[in-house]
Formats: sequence, C-alpha cells, structure tokens
Amino acid sequence: MSTIGIEVSRKTRRFICAGLLVLSSANPGLAQAGPWIPAKGHGVVKPMLRYFSANNAFSSTKFGTTTYPSSQQRETQFRVTGTQGIGGRLSVEYDLRAGALQKTRHHAGQSITNRSSGLEDQEIGLNYGLRQSASFADSIALNVVIPTGSSTRVPALGAGKAAIEPDYQVGIDRGPMFATLLVGSRIFTGGGAIQLRSSINVGYRVTPRFRLGGTMFYVRTVHRRSAITIYPGEIYNLLRLGVRMEYRPEGKFSQWRPFLAYEDSVAGQGIHAGKRIVLGLSVHY
Repeated sequence: MSTIGIEVSRKTRRFICAGLLVLSSANPGLAQAGPWIPAKGHGVVKPMLRYFSANNAFSSTKFGTTTYPSSQQRETQFRVTGTQGIGGRLSVEYDLRAGALQKTRHHAGQSITNRSSGLEDQEIGLNYGLRQSASFADSIALNVVIPTGSSTRVPALGAGKAAIEPDYQVGIDRGPMFATLLVGSRIFTGGGAIQLRSSINVGYRVTPRFRLGGTMFYVRTVHRRSAITIYPGEIYNLLRLGVRMEYRPEGKFSQWRPFLAYEDSVAGQGIHAGKRIVLGLSVHY
C-alpha cells in the first residue's frame, strides 16, 4: 500500500485559503437540494449539457496551480441528476451520465486523436434527513457508483470499478442567503483508491426571480494499493471553483428553472486543468 505525497507551496496554500474565504462569505447554494429531504412524491430533476475543454495538465507529482502542456481533452456530456422523496425522511438520489470524449496528443510532429462515446459511470443512493427545518437541515447519504462506463476504451468512459460514497450534508437558508456543504468519501471496491471529497455551494437571491452563487469542489486521494487496476484518471487531487446563475420564471412555468454555470480547475495533481460550461434546467415537482 502507498500514499500519494502532496506538496503544497505557501503561495498555493494562500490561494486556496483565499478561495475558501471568498466562497464562505459569498452569500450562500442554489437550491434546497442535498440536506433538505422532499416530501413523499415530490422532488427535483436536473437535465443538463456540460462541455469540458483542457489543453494543459497539472503536475503528476505534486499538488499546485502550475500547469504544463499536455494532451488536449474535450468532453460533451449529458447529465441528469435528481432527488425523489419516498417518505420517512428518505429520498432517492441519482446521477446519470453519458458523454462523447476526445483526446488529442502530439507525437513526433503528428497529432493523434482518440474518441469514445457512450454511457459513463452512474450513481444512485439514499439520503436520510436528520434535522429538517426551513432555515436549517442536515442529512446523511449512502450512494453507490455503478461502473457502466467502459474503462478499456481510449479515452476511458469510466473507472472500471464500483464504489460507495458515504456523505454528510448540511445547509442553511436565511433571508436572501443560503449555503450547503457536503463532506464524504468515495471508496472503490476491490482494494481500490479512497478519495476524500467536499463541496460548498453558496448563493444570494439578487431578486425573487434571479439567483447568483459560487461553488467549490475539492477531492484528495488519500490511499491506493500498489496493485490498483482502476482507470488512472480516478487517482487525482483537484480544487475546482465555479459560478452559477439561476432564473425562476413566474406563472405556470415557475417550477422550470434554467441555470448556467462556469467551472475552472484552479489547482490539482495528476489531472487535466480545464474549464467547463454547464447549461441546464431544474424541474421541481
């Protein structure tokens, strides 16, 4: 067994702390999803189209903000996330994905492009509400990652192994401000990697119809076995920041809420440094 060593420079530490401070004070998330459990028969579904583009990569040996020329990576992904209340403070969560990936590398003055498309890994689980009120909620969740994406294609569409994700979520909603925090882990089966994961969503109701917010996602791989067989792209460390806008129409379309998001990989290790644009629709019922 071995541990990924991570060296973080003082500059990188200051950058990360500053980013966390900005997000923490940026007036809180974008929807009462996560720790708030919907009533039985109610829920939300979010279909979205995501486009990712990267021309550089972070160092493979240490965590930091410096990037280096690497293979080019492009991905167009169709993703559907959602939650469905089933009663007894329980909800079903799901995260379904399919995509088209393209990876171009340069060798001996030539460009070599590989493409793959199809289902990616899917995720489903249960979320149980602990304390539930209009202004504060927390919950615990257990999700399972199902390896439906091919790990043998180039580029790979999945990790090639199942995983479980125990999570704790907490949220506040007071006046125009709201925020959610998720902390948990992804544990690959069969002696795979263990990742620690956290995300923060903060936001502010600019008007009754318009919401603006910020997001942060951080993942760190803390353990892997020497005989690990999962797709190497799942062994990484990453800090990603983003902004998001959501609009709430009036009248009979009030439950159909379009949103637009932009995400940037600002620090990492062993992964491409790219940017992502997300266009989606949040449907509440």
